[in-house]
Amino acid sequence: MPTRNWSNPELVRIEQMVLAWKEAYYSQAGTDGGWEFLCDDLWEDIQTYVHPYLRRLCVLKAIEEDEMQVFINRCLEIVEDLRRMIEEKSYAR
Repeated sequence: MPTRNWSNPELVRIEQMVLAWKEAYYSQAGTDGGWEFLCDDLWEDIQTYVHPYLRRLCVLKAIEEDEMQVFINRCLEIVEDLRRMIEEKSYAR
């Protein structure tokens, strides 16, 4: 999943970090099914660490509110991509 072109370089770094998290979670998934909870764990990490940071960037006027929402939607896409990858891994066995 390629990164997007963000107007703020900080968003590029955060997206790269979230994509690295996705790959780390994917590497934990087995082929026997039942690993979808990893998607919930990734979303929880995003809510715990990324979302507050994005809110702070908004307060500091480093990003706009609508850009923050677009980024959160991008994070949801990343989580759903992880879900798809895990499902494909369990069907491939």
